[in-house]
Amino acid sequence: MPWLRTLSCLVAAGSGLLVTSCPFERIGSGGGERATPALASALPAPPREVPARDIVPVAEEPDEPETDARSQEEPVVELVALRPSRAGAAGPTDQDSAGGEPAGAEEPEEDAEDDRPVAAHPYHPDFGVDPDRALTAIRKQTYVFAEPSWRSTKLGYLRAGAVVKRSAEPIKRARDCRAGWYQVEPQGYVCVGNTASIDVGDPVAVAARQMPDRSEGLPYAYGISRYPTPPFYTKLPSEKDQARVEPGLSRARARGSRSWDAEVFDDVPDFLHGNKQAPTLTGRSRGPGTVYSGRALPKSGFAFLRLFESGGRRFGLSTDMAIMPLDRMKLVRPSEFHGVNVTGFGLPVAFNRARVAALFAGDPKTGLKQERLLGYREALKLSGKSVGVGGARYLETRDGLWVKDEALTVIEPMKKVPGWATPGRTWIEVSILKQTLVAYVGTDAVYATLVSTGADGLGDPKETHSTVRGQFLIHTKHVSVTMSGDEAGDEFDLRDVPYVQYFTEGYAFHAAYWHDSFGKPRSHGCINLSPEDARWLFQWSDPPVPPKWHGAMSLRDGTLVHIHP
Repeated sequence: MPWLRTLSCLVAAGSGLLVTSCPFERIGSGGGERATPALASALPAPPREVPARDIVPVAEEPDEPETDARSQEEPVVELVALRPSRAGAAGPTDQDSAGGEPAGAEEPEEDAEDDRPVAAHPYHPDFGVDPDRALTAIRKQTYVFAEPSWRSTKLGYLRAGAVVKRSAEPIKRARDCRAGWYQVEPQGYVCVGNTASIDVGDPVAVAARQMPDRSEGLPYAYGISRYPTPPFYTKLPSEKDQARVEPGLSRARARGSRSWDAEVFDDVPDFLHGNKQAPTLTGRSRGPGTVYSGRALPKSGFAFLRLFESGGRRFGLSTDMAIMPLDRMKLVRPSEFHGVNVTGFGLPVAFNRARVAALFAGDPKTGLKQERLLGYREALKLSGKSVGVGGARYLETRDGLWVKDEALTVIEPMKKVPGWATPGRTWIEVSILKQTLVAYVGTDAVYATLVSTGADGLGDPKETHSTVRGQFLIHTKHVSVTMSGDEAGDEFDLRDVPYVQYFTEGYAFHAAYWHDSFGKPRSHGCINLSPEDARWLFQWSDPPVPPKWHGAMSLRDGTLVHIHP
């Protein structure tokens, strides 16, 4: 029988961390899906099949986590509509995050004195922003507010290393923001102090400068932990340090990091030279003798800002500023499946679900000749014409070929236009029985794909692993967010799950890089998409996440979601 675990999604909320939890299920050891996360509620968000072995540890090691988090109450928060320019708006938490505003009860604390060391060398890369008019985030989450006040509503947040254009001078200074509130692009205000700086040479900004690549299905390079699991080094470890900290070091080094061979490795970052420690994202300093701060769980995955080599060994710098040996991790190779853009011609479309199928030329009534084989889950644009011959049904494609309708998932045009399908309005239709998703603008379909919804189909979402049905609005979006669970003996930790979009309670659209079962129900309720489909949907939907931001929030203007049988 499947076994359940508890999943926690740590997202900064207000003055602290919001911890939400949800069930976690492992689904067998065969091919297909190895993990199905559904994220906990956040603030208020020809293709190639990849076999399971590509993303799991070797046989003698524990399996990686399979997660689906969404069974918790949605926090009630005040939000405002986010209306940045859609031009370039991308479509694509951390336990250590210090949050956004100063810690404290009712009255925010004054900014603590900043004793971080000054960067040894000025850092002036091409930010696309004049350094004299730049603001940079120096915490995992730096909130952008609608007004220059900690009590104002949150529009979204920046991640450490992000650089945005700011006003030349502070818009407002206050006792709880002595360095001043600056207006930032495309809108909103950020307090300079504990979580943000106007010095682009800040050590945190320098270390975390590599932003997620929202043009890719996976915004970072990802690795799954092997066993024994990798340590979190705080600085480049010496040979002696590695021997002391890592059990089975010789075996790990002998095994090497072959799965990473195709990746690009840089020189050791300047900020790690001279036995220096990597900066933290919490504002708290480590002891000078600290070499490592713990080790990864057996079931864990991480995203990396930089890959480099030192002393003949490969390392990655995680988004949490941990230095991790890559011979103790396996590079994630996500599904290459993706849907089809149907802008301009619409529906119907079909996805081939057979391992062996073909397209035919000719006339079904007079004779057909095989034109070519079809790829598994290949999308076909249909004309809408069908012909029955001898008990078989053939569907015509838009280029005049024919396919036998025996292992197809067909998405037909809508029969009745819903009231919300008004001109220019974006909305998403999800069918649980068909495991399909269609994105619309008004009455026009623009994208269609296969998804993985709740494993229990049309069951009661409150009692089973089923996806909620009804109409909702997307309210919170994250380029990536961390999921973790701490049930004794069943701990797991998945950092930076990509392209997360919450629409009610803990239900969300998000990428799943640990399985390739799209088109089959697998999750505990969230809607799993392939990484490329999740990226496309994230870019397209509302609220938009402005360039260089990591998340956005809106209760009013989100894309409508319609989920039905």
